[in-house]
Amino acid sequence: MTDELDRLLTESLHDAAECAPSAAGLLAAVHSRSRRYRRRRVVAAAVSLVAAIAAGNLIVGRPDPAIPTSALMSGWAAPIFPYTLPATDGMRAPVASMTAGEVSAFFEATELRDHADVTVTVSATAPASATGSLRVRGHPATLRTVDVEPAKRLSLYWQEAAGQWIELETDDTYTPAQVVALAGSLKPAVIPVLPPFELGLIPVGLVTDTVSASRMTFRAPSAPPGTAGLSTVLRRKQQLKGINKTIDGYDAVLARAGANVTLSIDVPDWNATLVITVGNGFTMSDDDLIRYASAIQVLNRSDPE
Repeated sequence: MTDELDRLLTESLHDAAECAPSAAGLLAAVHSRSRRYRRRRVVAAAVSLVAAIAAGNLIVGRPDPAIPTSALMSGWAAPIFPYTLPATDGMRAPVASMTAGEVSAFFEATELRDHADVTVTVSATAPASATGSLRVRGHPATLRTVDVEPAKRLSLYWQEAAGQWIELETDDTYTPAQVVALAGSLKPAVIPVLPPFELGLIPVGLVTDTVSASRMTFRAPSAPPGTAGLSTVLRRKQQLKGINKTIDGYDAVLARAGANVTLSIDVPDWNATLVITVGNGFTMSDDDLIRYASAIQVLNRSDPE
């Protein structure tokens, strides 16, 4: 199994590398836009995620003593989603993401009469309530139905192994029996979470917390998931005021608000603004913040929020 996962990881990362633009340069804004996934009918607005990485507490306003401040290195590693559903003509290949330290995969339906969007989340912690009224993959499982528009939401979750819970969400295009069958069809895979940016440098000692089509955030290992010590977000264009920096030819504003520092950079080719924020107890020198920003390349899969 280890050899097979290694092979899948190699192939997945090779495919991801081919998606990156070839243009060199720092903060290179590509002109081609990735297609934007259609609005999810149900699950995208309702996916409930739980922590996948054990964490302690962070004392707000003080740096984590285990983290060197103002230290950068190269070599960001993509988080991995470890399962997939069997390929079918009615579903797209999965798209993995990470939110507040947890990974999930979204399977978009292309044929809507017999198929529906499916989101699968892998977690290290149990849900708030688990009655175990069903059996899934040999384990007790719980199926919940939430009556919402335009379709009821079905949520199936179970403990797959010690320290690993899985939740599968879809809508009532599927019957409960079909949802259980979907869960039973999950198989091991290596699906990397593809980032919106190529990071030339990353902070030493922080862990990846969130990766989406518009943002990447990092936190201290001791901080609760969702506590971003360093966040990088591609936003729709903002009017910069008080320009006081130039980052590789791009206008920028470096501003402070209490213990937080924000660097906002105009990215005209994307009609967007790259906003980098340092806070929640993490500190970074201005020089390292500018070095970090200068080594960012916006990829064509990005989608400003």
